[in-house]
Amino acid sequence: MNTKTTVVIGLLILVLGVGLSLSSRDSGANPTWVHEVNWHDKPDNAEKIEALLWDEINPYRTEYEVVNISASSEGERVRLKVIAVTKDAGYPDIYDFVYDGEGLLLTGYLLEAIPQAYSNEVIGIALSNQEVAASVTGVPTVRRILPGTSEKFYAPKTLLSVTWDGVSALVDLEDGKVVQVWRAGAEGAVANVNVH
Repeated sequence: MNTKTTVVIGLLILVLGVGLSLSSRDSGANPTWVHEVNWHDKPDNAEKIEALLWDEINPYRTEYEVVNISASSEGERVRLKVIAVTKDAGYPDIYDFVYDGEGLLLTGYLLEAIPQAYSNEVIGIALSNQEVAASVTGVPTVRRILPGTSEKFYAPKTLLSVTWDGVSALVDLEDGKVVQVWRAGAEGAVANVNVH
């Protein structure tokens, strides 16, 4: 075989591989960080919805073992509840969306699927703040705050919220610092951050 033929065959194989990769992505193939998807009341356009979901949901420094999706029709719209479970976190990530036939609108979330190593690290950062350390009791909850919500309080980036009874700290894990503290009963106190 001459060099020209080898190059042409190589290019054809490359083009075919890229084409198959793109077509499998368009056909609703799961991303590598989603191992299993289960639908409850699966709508006819589930593949299209899944393709949009993979652009909207995302595990935090881990992979989703199982993503459970419940759908309920509301006229032309479909309300979706997505519960995503990881093997290295004790709690799931929960997302609420509305699909309008064109795109998804995130209407709420509670993201607690954070690997223990990162939870421990962010709790340590929160406790390094004197105001927080002086007023905590009990076991905290750690939740992820998405960029669209965190920009209202600090910057458009993923932050982590550490909450004890009576005090909550918003932590930038990348910079290793507490960026905001809320106390129960104080003006502007935030117990839970949700998008509505």
